[in-house]
This record gives sequence, C-alpha cells and structure tokens, in this order.
Amino acid sequence: MRPFLFALVTLLAACASSPQPQPEPAPTATAPDATSTAGAPAMPSSPEPAAASGPAAPAAPEPTAPAAKVAPDVLAGEEAARVSELAARVTPLVDAFINAEPQFTRDGQRTLFISNRDGLPQLYVADAKRPDSPAKRLFAWSERVSQAMTTPDGKSLLFMSDKGADENWSIWKVGLDGSAPVELTSGEKLNRDNVFVPDLAPDTLYFSARPMSAAQTSVYAVPASGGEARAIHRDETPGFLTDVSRDGKSGLYVRYPSRSENFLVRIDLANGAVKQLYPREGKVSIFEARFSPDGKTAYVATDGGGEQAWLLALDAETGDEKARYVEKAPATALIQGVEVAKRGGAVGLSLDAGNRSEVRLLDGVTLRPRARVSMPLGQGGLDRFSEDGRRLTATWSTPTSPTDVWVIDTKTGKVSPLRREPRPSLREVPAIEASITSVPAHDGLQLPVNVFLPKKRAGKLPVIVSYHGGPSGNSKIKWSPSIAFFLSQGYAWVEPNVRGSSGFGRAFEEGDNGPARLAAFKDIEATGRWAASQPWADPDRVIIYGGSYGGYTVLIGLTRMPDLWRAGVNLFGVADLKTFMATTSGFIREIFLVEFGDPDKDAAFLASISPLKDADRIVDPLFVYAGANDPRVPRSESDLIVDALRARKVPVEYMVAENEGHSLARKENLIEFLARAARFLDVHAAPAQTSTRK
Repeated sequence: MRPFLFALVTLLAACASSPQPQPEPAPTATAPDATSTAGAPAMPSSPEPAAASGPAAPAAPEPTAPAAKVAPDVLAGEEAARVSELAARVTPLVDAFINAEPQFTRDGQRTLFISNRDGLPQLYVADAKRPDSPAKRLFAWSERVSQAMTTPDGKSLLFMSDKGADENWSIWKVGLDGSAPVELTSGEKLNRDNVFVPDLAPDTLYFSARPMSAAQTSVYAVPASGGEARAIHRDETPGFLTDVSRDGKSGLYVRYPSRSENFLVRIDLANGAVKQLYPREGKVSIFEARFSPDGKTAYVATDGGGEQAWLLALDAETGDEKARYVEKAPATALIQGVEVAKRGGAVGLSLDAGNRSEVRLLDGVTLRPRARVSMPLGQGGLDRFSEDGRRLTATWSTPTSPTDVWVIDTKTGKVSPLRREPRPSLREVPAIEASITSVPAHDGLQLPVNVFLPKKRAGKLPVIVSYHGGPSGNSKIKWSPSIAFFLSQGYAWVEPNVRGSSGFGRAFEEGDNGPARLAAFKDIEATGRWAASQPWADPDRVIIYGGSYGGYTVLIGLTRMPDLWRAGVNLFGVADLKTFMATTSGFIREIFLVEFGDPDKDAAFLASISPLKDADRIVDPLFVYAGANDPRVPRSESDLIVDALRARKVPVEYMVAENEGHSLARKENLIEFLARAARFLDVHAAPAQTSTRK
C-alpha cells in the first residue's frame, strides 16, 4: 500500500503485538513506534513559507556509544530439543504464507504482488485472469522487497529494498522479464520514502529522505536511469513527499512536526518553491494527500483538528475547498489511505477504525459514496486501481485467513479473490473465537480490547496480554501466526487498545502525551487485571507481551505491577528513555519530543518513567528479543535490561537476530522466536502448585 500514513502507523507498530514476516507496507520513515506498526514546526505566518520553512528542529544530541554488547543465550541439550519440537508445530502456521501489495501490470494482463512464501517478502507475478494460476518469483533476492510500482512504459518495475532490515532503503529497477535488478540510488545511506515517477514525465524519479540520524527531510530528484540525486526542497523538520502530479510539475508534501500538527504544501518541482495549501489556521493531523489525474485537485485525508475523519478535495493552486466527505460510522476512524483512479472518476479510502479496517469508494468530484464494499471483520486496505479504473486491488486478513490479495469491481463494489492458492498447512490452525469488547479505565474511559480464544477449550487458560507499539499504533482483528500458534498451545490471547491508540479519535490518541502517560500506565493494569478475572483465564498464568513501544509497556508492567504477571515477552522494548533518545533515529527523536518530552527540559520526568531505573522491581521471568540492525530501538536497549536482570539472577533469556532490524521479517527467525518464547513460558509459566496471586 502506498499511503504514507499507513507506512507510519504500520511500520511504527511493526511486530508490536504479534510479529510475523510480512511485506512492509511502505519504506517510509516511521513516526515513532519507538516503535509499524508502524511514522513540522509551528504554523507558518505566511501562506507561502520558504523552502526550509518554520523554526529549525532542536539539534539532535551526539549519539552516545552503546554499551558493550550483551551476549545472547545459546540453547543446548534438552532445551534445544524442546525448541526443535515446538518449531515443528510453529512451521505449518508460518508456512501459511501471505500475499500483499497487489497491482495490475499496465496492460492489465498480469498481477504483481509481494509474498513471503519463500521465507522473505519478495516480488511475484501471475496471470490476472486466473486466480489459480501459478505465481512466479520475478527474481532472486537476498533482502526484503517492498513498494513495487510499474514504470510508465509498462516494461519494468521500481522497488525498494534495504540491507539486514536497517531501513536505509534503496530504489531498484527490474524488467518484468526478471532481468537483473539495477540500483538507481547510490552514495550516502538514506532513510528513503516512497518513490514517484510521473506518467507524463517519466525521465525523473522523486522521493523524500533523510539520514537515519537526522529529522530534517529533503525532496530529491534522480534520473530514471539512475545517478546522482538532486535536492529540490529542504525542510528542517520531518516530512514526506506523498504524491507527484502526472505531468511531473508539482509535488504534495506533508510537514510532520508531530502526529497532531501537520501541514500540506505544494512544491514546484522545477524550482523548489512551496505554497501551503492546508490548514489555513489551527492544528490538524493529515493522514494522506494525493493529486487528481489532471493535477487540479488535491485530496487530503485529515481530522480537521477534531474527532471526525474528513476527505477534502482542495483546489491544488489555491487550497480552496471544492468538496468534502465526512466519515460517520465510525466517526473516529482515520482515513489512512487514498487511492485515485486515472480513469473513471473513482476515489478509494482505506479506514483505520482502531480495532478493524474498512474501505470506501467515492465519486472523485462530489466525494459522495459510489458503491458499497463489504469486507469481513479484519485488517487490510486498498492498494491500486487498474489503468482503466474498473478494478481496485486490496489486501485483507481475518483471524483464520492469512493476509491475501483481492480485487474490487469499482462499479458494483463486488469483491473477488485475486489469488486462489492452496495453503494445506492451514489445517493446523485451531478454530478461533474472536471478539471485541471494552474495559473501563480508572477514570471511566472505555478501553477497546480484542479477545482471541480457542473454540475448543477446557478449564482455565494461561493468558497472553499483548500490547501494541506506537505508542499511537493499535491492535486490530487480523490473521497472525503468533496468535494461531499460542492458541494451539492452549493460551488465550488478549489485545488491549489503551489510551494513546489510534483510530479511536484525536482525544483518545493524545491521551497519553507527556505526563498523561501515567494514565496510560493505569490502563495497562486495568486491562491486565480484567484479563486475569475472566472465567476462561488462569489468574496465576497471565503473561505480558509486546514489541517496540509494546516492549516498553512490558517493562512498565513488570516494574509497576509485578504481582499481576507470571512472565513477560519483550521484543525490542525501550529500557531507558535517556539512552533511547540519544541513539534512536533523528526522526523518531523529533516526534517523541511531543509524545514523551524533551530529554533536557523534561529529564526528571523521562527518568521517572524509564523501566531500567526500576529494574530491581522485576521478579517475573522475561524473554527478550532484539534485531542487531534496529535503527529505531537499538539493540543496546535490550542489552541494558538483560544485563540488569542477569546481575540479579532473575530468569531471562535473550535472542538476537543478526540479520533483522526492527523486525522479524525472515521466516526462520520468526519460527525460532515463537518456539523459544513458547519453551520459555512452558518453563516459567507452568501451572502453579498453589494460587498465590490476587
């Protein structure tokens, strides 16, 4: 999926609640998921801000040298044998591969998509008219692949790839005949965002990017044949190029000082001049911006500074409003993606409704609903229109159906499978009972909670309470091999959306900013104790689980309410906010100045909410996972907590994947992680002899 906010939210929350090897939706700099997963300065006084508008971002501190690396655990003997046994049970669930990011070739005859069937997200091609036709891997590649797009001549593809999941994305070109890929970007390593190539001016590619250590963003142009990139526009704050007009004359760029304050500007790609289009006043969030086919309209997905999702059609020259769509059910959803048909006048919307996804089809002029599209309760979104605008691809999953690709008839809204491929290992998936409920917080706020239970169960179940990353990510009803595996092992799985989660309204999402994070900590306790009190739950075997910001949540839970949990599973969680802010990417550090606080001005508060300070309160066993190349939450954060627990002889097991970043993208790593975490919990969360917890 192309939308930049989808990249922000999902990459931010990557691996946060239930990691699985899947294509990254977009290689966009993520607003912190500190973690997604998973994603600008004050309002300019002039409607025509300068190229580097607004006050300069605070200078990032000199990165501190990471602590000496703490050695991961290597299992042997009976422990290793048990992991092998559990890995054999995990493998069929991971083998139920996913397909994503579908699109048609320019002639409409073939389907292109990304799949992890061979163990890592790769590009595949198949006959568009035959869903059961064999899929062919387009070329052999040793790294993950994302964001493929066809070139205007229809003969080639552009795609993004990084090394070891380090998020320094490069742009590559490959022929549809599978010829050897050629890198189009070289030189300095950059955290590049989506690439755009205008249909009517295909000689130049455009993208936004920044060095990993910087928050400042530049918009670049590079020859379509490759070569040195030329900076067109520089901004001292984070931002994203979200679209380029078909004639290659203009770009839409979102300045992004924080999730709750964004600005849309139009960039003249010939001379770099910019004009602010939206907002004219006030603070708003902008989730996506796209041009109409003729470049005269800018479609802007926003909350307008309030609690309701809007799609605005603005005059691309003046910013004047031409039409408006207001989402009413659910009103608090985010319009996380906008797709615009080149022909036929349709606009498609992908909605993040917090605990589920939805889609809409609108008329591109009036923004009135065009056709109703019914998707099952699950997670996904729209991808791309066919060249003639008659078909629109989508990616979707449900608790029992792995992520797969679909096609929508844009006249009728009818949904059909784009691929029909057997997944015999799905026979290993247990019957799953998925539901959505809510839990009252200490102050009466209702906290949405997803519950996954095995339909066949007897007695009290151990419970995994999984917290998403973000902090402004969310947990949706979806397919997850992690959930399926632990349910098959006799666990219940609970996913709270505590305050700070997205898709439930602006006030709910901002409810954990700064000192209000203490209220979110109370939400952790409220939802954990609710899970422990359920009739199907064994209150002596409640496990806290999460990745990235969710991993930080795990450490907060273990330090502040140790009586509640039996054990924890922490994937690349933040241990110390001071060291984290000094070593994370510049983009994340900038965004976290609002989300958490300034490491200088708010040093005392950040220290007070850093789990490492209270590591002596951790008494529950902890499993820790880290990717060696993680640019968001560096491995050093996991080293810190493992070292502190080893020093106190608290049971801790440490797994480090040398070829991963903020990810579990490789099949073998996911299998090992799930098998090792399950063995660890077998040992440390076995049934208690006597009940000792309240």
